[in-house]
Amino acid sequence: MKSKVTKLFIGEYKTALTDGHRVAIPKAYRDQFGTNSIIITRGYEGCLVVVEKDKFNALLEGVLDIPFISGDKRETSRFLLSNAFEVSIDAQGRVIIPDSLSNYATLSSKDVVFIGVGSWIEIWNGQTWEQYQTKLSMNSNEIANRLLAIKRA
Repeated sequence: MKSKVTKLFIGEYKTALTDGHRVAIPKAYRDQFGTNSIIITRGYEGCLVVVEKDKFNALLEGVLDIPFISGDKRETSRFLLSNAFEVSIDAQGRVIIPDSLSNYATLSSKDVVFIGVGSWIEIWNGQTWEQYQTKLSMNSNEIANRLLAIKRA
């Protein structure tokens, strides 16, 4: 069954983090939100993941339906949920990134990157994102072939 993506977050936007860990969400993304309440949590590869509150369960698809007795389910749930925060977008389109998340993603005041990844947004340390993009570019064919193999299985 194909998933239905109603919103499509795309593109890359560079911004800065203030001393109070406040950051402005790019207008192109804010305009797609149907609410001022979002969830920010740890993502993989050292980034943060941002979704609307009502879309958070969809992000967890594939984890929530696995039995509790699975150690992998418990570990993934702990990773994603223990540092998930509901935050509000202020009138200027800014949010405060909780300290634990800012530390996890090593966000610096000068170099924060928002990227749209379809149904969610990621927040990256700028240098980490550049390094990861280089890795993606070098391995894009291999990654595409692995996805093709998964689809065929």
